[in-house]
Amino acid sequence: MKFFSNKSKKELIAEIEKLSQKNSALKKQLHTKFFSPVKDLSQDDYELLINEETDAVFKGNKKGDFILTNEYASKLTGYSEDELLGMNISNLFKSKILKQQPLRFDLVLEGESIKNKRHITKKNGETILIEMTSKKLSDGSLICIMKDLSKEDILQKSLIESEERFKEIFNNAADFMILFKLNKKNQPTVNDANIAALSALNYKIEELKGKKVSEIFIGKNKSEYFKFSVKLIQGKRVSFKSAHIKKDGSIFPAEISAKIIKIGNQKYVHTVSRDISERLKAEEKIKKSEEKYRLLFELLPYGGEIIDTKGVITDISPGTAKILNYTKEELTGKHLSEIIHPEDLLQFKEKFPLLLQGKIQTAEIKMLKKDGSEVTVIRTGQPIKNAKGKVEFILTLSVDITDRIKAEEKLLAKNNEIEAQNEEYAALNEELLESGRKLKGLNEELLIAKEKAEESNRLKSAFLSNMSHEIRTPMNGILGFTQLLANPNISEEKKKEYIKIIVNSGNHLLNIINDIIDISKLDAGEFKILKAPVNITDLLKEQYTFFYSYKTGKQKHHVELILNIPKTKKETVIFSDETRLKQILSNLINNAVKFTEEGTIEFGYKIEQTQIVFFVKDTGIGISKDKLSDIFERFSQASENTEKLYGGTGLGLSISKACTQLLGGKIWVISELNKGSEFYFSIPYKKAKDYKQNSPVNTDLNLEGKKLLIVEDDPVNFAYFVEILDEFKPDIHHVNTAVKAIEIVKDIDFDLILMDIQLPGKDGNFATSEIKKMFPDLPIIAQSAYAFENEKQISFNAGCDGYITKPIKKDELVTILGKYIQE
Repeated sequence: MKFFSNKSKKELIAEIEKLSQKNSALKKQLHTKFFSPVKDLSQDDYELLINEETDAVFKGNKKGDFILTNEYASKLTGYSEDELLGMNISNLFKSKILKQQPLRFDLVLEGESIKNKRHITKKNGETILIEMTSKKLSDGSLICIMKDLSKEDILQKSLIESEERFKEIFNNAADFMILFKLNKKNQPTVNDANIAALSALNYKIEELKGKKVSEIFIGKNKSEYFKFSVKLIQGKRVSFKSAHIKKDGSIFPAEISAKIIKIGNQKYVHTVSRDISERLKAEEKIKKSEEKYRLLFELLPYGGEIIDTKGVITDISPGTAKILNYTKEELTGKHLSEIIHPEDLLQFKEKFPLLLQGKIQTAEIKMLKKDGSEVTVIRTGQPIKNAKGKVEFILTLSVDITDRIKAEEKLLAKNNEIEAQNEEYAALNEELLESGRKLKGLNEELLIAKEKAEESNRLKSAFLSNMSHEIRTPMNGILGFTQLLANPNISEEKKKEYIKIIVNSGNHLLNIINDIIDISKLDAGEFKILKAPVNITDLLKEQYTFFYSYKTGKQKHHVELILNIPKTKKETVIFSDETRLKQILSNLINNAVKFTEEGTIEFGYKIEQTQIVFFVKDTGIGISKDKLSDIFERFSQASENTEKLYGGTGLGLSISKACTQLLGGKIWVISELNKGSEFYFSIPYKKAKDYKQNSPVNTDLNLEGKKLLIVEDDPVNFAYFVEILDEFKPDIHHVNTAVKAIEIVKDIDFDLILMDIQLPGKDGNFATSEIKKMFPDLPIIAQSAYAFENEKQISFNAGCDGYITKPIKKDELVTILGKYIQE
């Protein structure tokens, strides 16, 4: 810098320009000498190679052989300069591309300048898009300039994919969507709409485009519209309820959400609408239902109250007010203990906790009227539960039987009086035998007394018959057929028919209860999976045997049952939950039998890589397409008439879906209305290493001389146990409370105890815990109506060795006794 320290600014600039020119000259000399093997490099060629830094430049002869390239040509193609100078321009293109789009040397040699877009293949095999310009130079050689368009190509493809993805989401949305184009002066107009919107409004897209907002929506008032517009302009989403106008002019209510979005440089109003017609109908239906039941409650001829879980009256019917001579306002808010006679308060305290446990309670109690007088009623409490199974309140019904009791007392007194008269007349008759004169008169008096007695008895019988009718009418179903079996003159055919009705009703009720328990287990997280080796072939053959007999019993002889399993030498044994697999298959095959009147039912399995796929196919009534998405939902059936025609809770497929998911699989259906259904479910195919065939149940159980203690407070259940065990000749002892059970084991050396869990006072778990302290090796089997895992665990924690759930089957009881009682 010391050489320029005395120079001015202009002088320095001049020096810099001189140095720049000199530097350019040196660069030309270097490139002329070293850049290309072509000796006669022209000035035009040099300028071309030096200045083109963003485009690839190729110079070639008439045949297309390269004789000169610039530095960017190597960057674009991946070939070195030396490699390119030994190549022809056709080497940069795949033969397929050249056939579709020839290079046209002939046109270029004739003087035409050709510009087009092509795909070249780089040295590494990658194909990129370029813009290629070809022309003939003055010396007869050809020049080609290639501009890299790969980034623009990728961007264009990405934009197309993005638009297609948006269009796919837009068109396949369940709710219907509309894009309104914003206009500065006029109303927004329809620019686009998805399939759901077109279907709902009954338009084609060509008909809907250009429609104004007011032609699609029922307009709001100006002030409300202004509020919506302000929020939209602020970028907020606006939600409101309005109505849509269909093509035919009809309207339907809708729930609408709107927001301004920007696509490119254009702003649109994007609306999402949902038809709420059905929801409004449902709300109206619920409202009418509530009004109907309120009216029924008000018109109830008996006493009716609604009681909260603390025992406080929250509502009463006019019948209660009439029975107790209170007004509705006077009774509302009172605790039940305030209107129950002191003599019956203990009974109330014992039964009310049972109501809170969800158990219906009935009692005959005395209640206090407003003036302090007594009234006797038969009172029934019905716990009302919420969706979670918890008691929310209690509905009670009371029937005033005060007059009936008084009538019975009078009738009893009259009978006693008549009996006394009969004795007196008999004595007089004996005395008057010797007197013929008085005998006739006494006989007449005796006849009169007899007629009075018969009339009295007739009145009594009529009274009791009437009361019996009133009380027993609601019990005529299952109990009615049970009572018919007591008729000694009943024919065997009738007896079988009645027994079949009772058994079918009981089994149907048990199936419903089992379904409800399974759903409750699912909601409570109590549904457990217990995996073990499962022989799939044996399991399916067992299902075939059962359902072949089942369909025959249902008089479906025209339905062919087919078992389709792969033909293999080795049995298929997997690691899974056999109980849940049976439950899924039973539900699916049972549905197939239920809904198939003729044709075939085919079931089996196949193995697909890591999955084992089970299938149940039938030629039954099928399922309509609009119901396929709901068929596995709780309480859902294929049509509104299915439940009436075929029965069922609508829980079976929901439980099957839950079981499949817990097993790590999935379930699906293919069906067409009136052409049958195909149900499939898959689970992981995990081979089981160790598998042993289950040993058959020991039916040759010998309990003779074995002492069994049955702890059971229900005499019917105890009688059932006695009937089952009678053929095995055990020494049976019976108690009905936990305290008695604890006491009796101190005196008798029992071999096993069947312990009921739900007992009056202390429960069976308490008794088990106390007995195990004294006799830890004494087997105790819990028998209970509780089916939840947590209830079972409580019993096991108390010391129970086994657990069987009511209703108890004979085979289950025999098996568990054989397990714990050694010969």
